[in-house]
Amino acid sequence: MKKNFPFVGVILNGGRSERMGVNKSGLVLDGVTLLESSVRKLREASASSVLIVGNETPEAFNSEGKVVKDSWPDEGPLGGILTALQSLRSKDLPVLIVACDFPELEVTEIQHLVIYAYSHRDSIIVPSVLGRKQWMHACWPVSAEEHLRKAFLKGERAPHRAVSGHKIIVLEREMSSAYFDVDTPEDFEKAKKNKEIRNHNEEK
Repeated sequence: MKKNFPFVGVILNGGRSERMGVNKSGLVLDGVTLLESSVRKLREASASSVLIVGNETPEAFNSEGKVVKDSWPDEGPLGGILTALQSLRSKDLPVLIVACDFPELEVTEIQHLVIYAYSHRDSIIVPSVLGRKQWMHACWPVSAEEHLRKAFLKGERAPHRAVSGHKIIVLEREMSSAYFDVDTPEDFEKAKKNKEIRNHNEEK
């Protein structure tokens, strides 16, 4: 990308990981935790800062990200999104928010969303893969906080319903490993195999 488009990166780390059985952010792939890998990818994509929204203390993470305590623990990802946007009220940058369980974030995909966000300052930019909107890999304007907070206080907890009535731009994307998240041990085994194959191909 010829020009940098700064943004704030946010990683949601407040999930219970019930299907995985362990904290997904601490899973190690190719010698790096998923959390640290996400921080690195966001930084590489020109994030001016990276926030980690969760319930752990900063000492629990070996990461360059700044830990922000979830204001609504155990209330799902919408609470984490709200926490991030509220903490960034003074910022005038797009906010790229991802869950902690994407093992293969791609810099080009992140940058693509951010560029759209610069052209559509008041819109939520959400990618869609095979007709499925990727709300856990989307770019949010700080101004969306008020809209989301109203929905949250009325009892809504699902991001895709909380955004109803807000400006949204859906970007159709090709099927990509960038949008593969690991929810189960089987998913993580698949991610490890994919990584091994890529490493092998790169060594040829």
